[in-house]
Amino acid sequence: MKLLNPAAQRSAAALAGALLLGSLTACGGGSSASTAVDKSTLTIASDSDSASFGYDPLRVADAQRQFFEGLYDNLMTLQPDGSVGPGLATSFSYNADSTVLTLNLKDGVTFTDGSTLDAALVKANLDRRSDTALSAYSAIAKGGAQEVTSVDVVSPTQVAITFAKAQPGFEKNLSGTMGMIVGKTAVANTASLSTTPDGSGPYTLEMSGTVKGNKYVFQKNSKSTDASKYAYNKITFSVIQDPQARANALVSGQADVAILTSPTVDFAKSKGLGVSQIGGTIHTMVSFDKIGKTSPAFASEKVRQAFQYAINRQALVDALHKGDIAAWNSLPKDSAGFTEALNTEFAYDPAKAKSLLAEAGYPNGFEFTIVGSAETQTDLQAVQKDLAAVGIKMNIKMASSTDEAFAAVATTPLGYAALGWDNPVGLMYGVVLNGFTNVQKATDAQLTAATGEAAAAKDDASKKTALTKLNTRLVESGWMIPLYESLTNQGYNTKKVQQVTFAGSNAYPLLSSYAPTN
Repeated sequence: MKLLNPAAQRSAAALAGALLLGSLTACGGGSSASTAVDKSTLTIASDSDSASFGYDPLRVADAQRQFFEGLYDNLMTLQPDGSVGPGLATSFSYNADSTVLTLNLKDGVTFTDGSTLDAALVKANLDRRSDTALSAYSAIAKGGAQEVTSVDVVSPTQVAITFAKAQPGFEKNLSGTMGMIVGKTAVANTASLSTTPDGSGPYTLEMSGTVKGNKYVFQKNSKSTDASKYAYNKITFSVIQDPQARANALVSGQADVAILTSPTVDFAKSKGLGVSQIGGTIHTMVSFDKIGKTSPAFASEKVRQAFQYAINRQALVDALHKGDIAAWNSLPKDSAGFTEALNTEFAYDPAKAKSLLAEAGYPNGFEFTIVGSAETQTDLQAVQKDLAAVGIKMNIKMASSTDEAFAAVATTPLGYAALGWDNPVGLMYGVVLNGFTNVQKATDAQLTAATGEAAAAKDDASKKTALTKLNTRLVESGWMIPLYESLTNQGYNTKKVQQVTFAGSNAYPLLSSYAPTN
């Protein structure tokens, strides 16, 4: 998820919250950059509530990885350069045809419920894959493109994962939320994760200081063997959905690190704050409804295609997002699946949009409602004018609560998100095909096939072919209506925090990468 900010950037978060949430908080005040700071504490101003669904890491997308990696360990870990290294699994091996992956597990790992890591616990976690609520497991569930047929305990420290077909390179998936392991109590009573984490990560949740939906306080976990890799004794995630309020919080010293939108970057820099940037976030309208349940018109592919032609993306960027890139591709410009052909095929053409609407049986257009937020309102108003010009009346309803925002995926036909595509297969399985942007379980054979081909690709050429098919189909089907590609901006207090770095092309820095200035 880069699911809205930035870089869904944003992020199912960032995805689910980033999709729609309105501003519920505001921060301000004068700069305190010269004030002495407590280097034992780091406050991160986030753009959405990563724990909106509770503390089960398998219910979220990789856009929430940074939050959950504080509480849980992965079987494999994302490295600073974007590669994958050992985690709870110290090593791994495949059989000759890559249908069995064997993991060798670390000793001495203890969970917050007191249970310890062993092969039986890993099996119990992976055997939850039949639970359709666990979007991170959707790809390995029965019928999934990376279907796991069995998980077997070889020894107390060795577990074997058997696939329905060859899965070379599958270990990379275990560095995301799919690879996070919960303790024995949580496996036995998954409902407990709605209120209480059960991990072995470098931090534990301080319940007394945490206010769900507003602030989450992490304390260093003395039982974690990897806690020493994290610089801060305490990390607070402060949920500030309004972009200017996040920037204000950074300037005033209420936050040490914050996700910034493009309009607030210059403001932050003018106040002496540091800003690190990375590309790859696509701000896109997402068709929640592909079957016509909430709006009959959205069942028509021609109607969804009409949106592609009706929106003047370049005008949107020129007016509201200077420095960003108008996007007709669902995948970023530097990704393997990007194709210039889509820029031409779906260029701004309101006459074509009207023609498609007429062919679909809507010569006079139609009306629907989208849920907006403080962060999406201006963009949506610009799109609203373009759609009105071809006969589509889009009403914008500002979310009055987080509940209303999250419910919109099931009650409205269209949303607006910022998606990060550093792991296209994971995003497709965890969010687009089987996750929260498709609660009505629509299907598209071409999308499913292209995702499966990308997952099984053994070389760069075949991966590029598969991702190009995937990208093309996402656009021509109207499942995604991309608007622009933005930079992910991480602002930071240079007097307290070293320059923020990213793990390869991942839009969310590793929690372990944050370090105090010397």
